[in-house]
Amino acid sequence: MFSSNVILIAAAFVLALVFIYILYAIIMYQGGKSNKGAELQLSTKNILEQVKVLFDKNEFALVQLLATKYLDRVPGHKEVRQYLAKAYFSDKKYNNAINQCLIILKRDPNNINTRKLLGDCYVKRGLLNKAIKEFEGIYDQRSTDKEVLRTLAKLYEDTAQIYSAIAVYNALSSLLEDNEEIAAIQLTLAKLNEETKDYPAAFEAYKIRLGIYPTDIPTNQSLAELYIKIENYPKAIETLLYILTFASEPKVLIWAYENLIGISVETEEYEKAIEYSNRLLEVQGSDKFKIRNDIALFNIKLNNFTTGIAILEELVMMSQNGFDVTVQLADSYIKCKEYQKALDKYLALLDKATQKEAKKVRLLISDLYVVWAEEASANSRFDESFRHLDMAAEYNTLNPEIYYNKAVNHISLKNYQAAVELLHTALEYDKHTKENHARYYIKLSETHHYLGNFFEEKKALSDLLKLDEKNPMGLYRSGLMYISQHDSKNAEENFKKALQYDPTLIPAKYNLALIYENNNRDRAKELYIEILAQDPSYEEARRALNDLASSDY
Repeated sequence: MFSSNVILIAAAFVLALVFIYILYAIIMYQGGKSNKGAELQLSTKNILEQVKVLFDKNEFALVQLLATKYLDRVPGHKEVRQYLAKAYFSDKKYNNAINQCLIILKRDPNNINTRKLLGDCYVKRGLLNKAIKEFEGIYDQRSTDKEVLRTLAKLYEDTAQIYSAIAVYNALSSLLEDNEEIAAIQLTLAKLNEETKDYPAAFEAYKIRLGIYPTDIPTNQSLAELYIKIENYPKAIETLLYILTFASEPKVLIWAYENLIGISVETEEYEKAIEYSNRLLEVQGSDKFKIRNDIALFNIKLNNFTTGIAILEELVMMSQNGFDVTVQLADSYIKCKEYQKALDKYLALLDKATQKEAKKVRLLISDLYVVWAEEASANSRFDESFRHLDMAAEYNTLNPEIYYNKAVNHISLKNYQAAVELLHTALEYDKHTKENHARYYIKLSETHHYLGNFFEEKKALSDLLKLDEKNPMGLYRSGLMYISQHDSKNAEENFKKALQYDPTLIPAKYNLALIYENNNRDRAKELYIEILAQDPSYEEARRALNDLASSDY
């Protein structure tokens, strides 16, 4: 059977070749007669018809053979050469097709169909810039040719010529009547305009598309995400709630509620976050455990500690491991100053923690004792504070906050030299992250100020401002140092800089006003009035303002 098929195919191919050569022979024969012009015209027509028939039957190899033979005899026949170029293109012989197109265009540079074919060949070869040049030339002559616009717009898009792509897509959209294609192009325009950060144009494109497909979920989702991106939260919420009126797929519902929750958290509207979380709980496939955990944390943000902790306690009981939720529960106890309960939770975790988890818990316990110590210190229970800090060191001796808080205690007890040593230890242990360096340097400068070590005070402040030249508190303390040295000019400059970076820093504003009392009384009054507007209980500013007012008379 297989051999028979091969024989039949071979026979058909041979017959076709024979037919072509017979036809070619007739042409050659006719070309030699005395009435050569008329017969050649007839032969040309027959050849063109035969080439067209073969091309329409997808006999591209035969078209190439016949057309090539004919063009050897009559090279100027444009139509036959066009079919030859098209046959090469259809047969994926793009270089041959390009050569034929260039021959045609050399004689007929305004041949639009050939230029289109040449452009298509360049696209297939990946020569996109050459393709663009061809289609730009066609566009100059046929600016309303939709197919040309489609191709040119896509070429601009593929070569990252975004602004040109936008211009051509807009031109194409204005010519179309088919709503489906208009909607597709508007979606493309929306994405391209987002890339260029032309958000008004992106919104307009989304709205045109939604005018055609108002309940298209992906488009509404993209619109909501763009509103979120530019932080237009009211419009984002409006769009998300609109999606919820017609969406039914759980995946979409989860996405919408999660975004509503995210916006509520971003805007610190935790009541709304709880409301949307409760709705999300009802959606099939939603992560019930995570949602309830989030609801607990939102309650804690609202200082609803009893509700939040009760939910977390329940989640701890429900979970098999419960490491993360237990950590959150302990943190919640810390927030409501129930330090012993937080410690009990951490210690319970240590009993069953992996090595990696145990390391994290020990660091958390150290931080807990530091917070506990700070609370004791704030209430002048310094012995208790020191005990807690010693316990913190047992769990993480490298915790710089231990030494910083010990230094703060010693400063309160006027043990300044001990405080200096402890602050240097804190700086040493914080040298890798430098997370708290600024705070430590400020406290160090304060301590040296109390000791009268002005050189060391200046060095601490200089080190701070090298680390953060815009640190308002560092600039303020530099100003105080210059005041103590009777250098009003540098003091004024530093107070001004401090207020430039933190206009609410009242101590800097007050000390600057004191300087202005000597040379700019009106400005001093303005500053005192600003201070009292910020803090009506700031008595020093009130007295200074009254003194200035009374001395005016």
